[in-house]
Amino acid sequence: MNALLLLMIPLLVSGPWEPTGPEGGEIKAILQSTQDTDVLYALSGDNPTQVVKSLNSGTTWTAISDFTGSTVSDMVMTEDGALVAFGYSRTWVSYDGGITWTTHNQTYINFYDAVPHPVNGGEILATGYKSDGSPTMSLFHSTDHGSTWSDLQLISSGNNSYGRCIDISTGNPDNILVGGYEYSSGNAPCLFLSTDGGSSFADVTPAAASGEYYFYGVGIHPVNPDTLLAGTLSGIYRSTDGGSSWTRIQNQYYGYDISFSDVDPNLVLSAGTYGRTYVSTDCGASWTTTYTGIDGDNIKWVETDALNSSIAYTGSTIGFFHSSDGGNSWNMQNTGLLLGSVMAMEYVNGYIFMNMEDLGVFRTEEGFSVVWEEVTTPLSCGDFCAIESNDADTLLALEGAG
Repeated sequence: MNALLLLMIPLLVSGPWEPTGPEGGEIKAILQSTQDTDVLYALSGDNPTQVVKSLNSGTTWTAISDFTGSTVSDMVMTEDGALVAFGYSRTWVSYDGGITWTTHNQTYINFYDAVPHPVNGGEILATGYKSDGSPTMSLFHSTDHGSTWSDLQLISSGNNSYGRCIDISTGNPDNILVGGYEYSSGNAPCLFLSTDGGSSFADVTPAAASGEYYFYGVGIHPVNPDTLLAGTLSGIYRSTDGGSSWTRIQNQYYGYDISFSDVDPNLVLSAGTYGRTYVSTDCGASWTTTYTGIDGDNIKWVETDALNSSIAYTGSTIGFFHSSDGGNSWNMQNTGLLLGSVMAMEYVNGYIFMNMEDLGVFRTEEGFSVVWEEVTTPLSCGDFCAIESNDADTLLALEGAG
């Protein structure tokens, strides 16, 4: 390790650290600009949160800023172009395309999911829970780009309850669907629908969803707000009568971030968290599972393109993925994306070896022209949490599961 420390001394003296790769890393949230559809923004899963931007629909990426305070849960862009990110008891707001951020502390408010109002520029709706006492599933409403919030309690039983997902109808913004769960002796999924812009909500939880943990994602048809979709731990539910009745469509694990295409409302995408996404071409009546070209974990967000129904975007623990066939297959595009987390590092025999979380083990030769190459490793069941050398040619590694 002494040689590695000596190698780092000039960097410590000369200025701040800059990432050198390898390319990839966890994408926590993705969104398409409401002002320029070629522009994408993404956030890392770390704290400090890294903000990256693409000017060409994700072909290449550039880091533009960062902010700190807590782990981020979501990000939206309002109709008038403000970026708002959400975390535990705070929001971060940028009015200059993510270059600078203002932190707003939100006492007792813990955000999980948010949507911008499709018409009113600075208006945002979010869900999560209020924590002044027992955690309570709530709707949060802001009219000033997420700087301040009002809240509406959705569950009043006194049991712990948590909001997890929210959607608003782009065709009729008075319709808002919120999903989550209540905990008593176990988790009970909860689903609430408003038809008056969030002033009041009705419980529309499908009876058949009892015991399915909680609702991970919800979606409202962009033209017909009576068509609703909601995903639980093991299935997706569909209603065509505004939540009065529901049909359980199929068994599938997780239904995160159900996203209707505004261009083709029959197309719906959903994220499946572990190396998969789901696609429906008949307005959620049937679904197929897509594994092609996609990898990694924590696939919890999927974005349909605002102008082209064939294009979609998502991300995982290993980077950004682009689809040009409506979510049926994916291509990884990580050029310039430097968001990886270092799990272990060691210097031996002229090389620096480094394990990047979920990306693999890489090495680079000693020096300042850094080019990383992936190293074949003997294990496939986890990351290395430690790398050491006991002589000039031998590396010892501790795999994360022991």
